[in-house]
Amino acid sequence: MKAIIGHIILNVKDFNDSELFYDKLMMELGFKIDHIDQGDFGKMKSYKQAQHNLWIRFDNHKASEPFVRDVGLDHLAFELKTDNEVDKVYELIKKLNVTISREPRKYPEYTGSYYAFYFRDPNGIPLEVYKQ
Repeated sequence: MKAIIGHIILNVKDFNDSELFYDKLMMELGFKIDHIDQGDFGKMKSYKQAQHNLWIRFDNHKASEPFVRDVGLDHLAFELKTDNEVDKVYELIKKLNVTISREPRKYPEYTGSYYAFYFRDPNGIPLEVYKQ
């Protein structure tokens, strides 16, 4: 038996803000919009690349709490092939009016070639883009 991570769902506090952000980020990373669903429950949107699938979901019946980095998700990371690709995504993120936690730099404490930057989505969820 060999499993893959089938999908990750991120609950968002404002679907429209999150959709604008994730449409730009995920398209830049090579994902495609795979599915959109809307109903009494709220809204959902899926971004897919090969077997990898990330959803954003807004629940009409539940009030959102601020993201707390505690037990649960620490951050979500996207791996790219080159430093230049990381820099290209960084330039996009700078235009999206979100918090950048750490600008791009080498992290030799991880590996000799690790290059990354860290930021928060519009919901405060921590994200990373890196090249190992």
